[in-house]
Amino acid sequence: MAEPTWGLLKKAQDNDQTIDQAIADAIAAHEADPDAHTGTGESLETHKSQEVIDHPAGSILGDKISNTELMVFTGFDSLDGWTIYGNVSLEGFSFVEIRETQGETDLSRLYSQFLSDTDFFKTTQDAQIQSVFYINNPDLEKFYFLFGEYVNDSNIAGFGFKIVDNVVKGFFGWGANINLTNNLNIDPSVIHIYRAQYIASTQQVKFYIDGVLKATLNKPTGWSAIAEPYIEFRADYNDEGADYYVRVYNFYFSKEI
Repeated sequence: MAEPTWGLLKKAQDNDQTIDQAIADAIAAHEADPDAHTGTGESLETHKSQEVIDHPAGSILGDKISNTELMVFTGFDSLDGWTIYGNVSLEGFSFVEIRETQGETDLSRLYSQFLSDTDFFKTTQDAQIQSVFYINNPDLEKFYFLFGEYVNDSNIAGFGFKIVDNVVKGFFGWGANINLTNNLNIDPSVIHIYRAQYIASTQQVKFYIDGVLKATLNKPTGWSAIAEPYIEFRADYNDEGADYYVRVYNFYFSKEI
């Protein structure tokens, strides 16, 4: 007796569809399922979590730029639009030095303010800041990179990075209520990419160094909208007469509209 062709057999005694047809239909249904491969550990999650998602060179089109966010990027080819306090200068090819020279300036700032007829930043809007910088001398007393409003060390509304005596921490504050991360354990005298990302859905700030998540902070007590926030690079120096500087290479900001 000849061996039957398995795929041509009926799927069931009460169903004339062949096994081959049933397999083809199941594959077609799977391919048409928009939720296929979206589970934990499946291919879409694996693709999204890869450190580098590669695409052919030149394949990312201009229409992929966000149409839901205000985006600001500068490589510091100019300081137009920024306010300077103390000793701040544009040096070399598109980087800024925020410095003290031989004790002449104990405080130097580079900042810009977002002016608005309504609250510029609301707690329901995602936002992030990012910059590339390093500090040349560990004796620098304090350095802030922040989005929000700095009044003094005990009164800050907003979030960003704080470097005190060569220790890097993230902060998320509202007035006197300031939450701090632990030491992020990086060397600020080496150039790094610093990113602080506010997630509106959880009202948390995530802190990244060179693309690696280092810490997360929950919102401080009282967290609320900020009417006209600043972007600020702020350096306080010891008055020991040394030649200190922070070299800042670029700045990126985005905020959901």
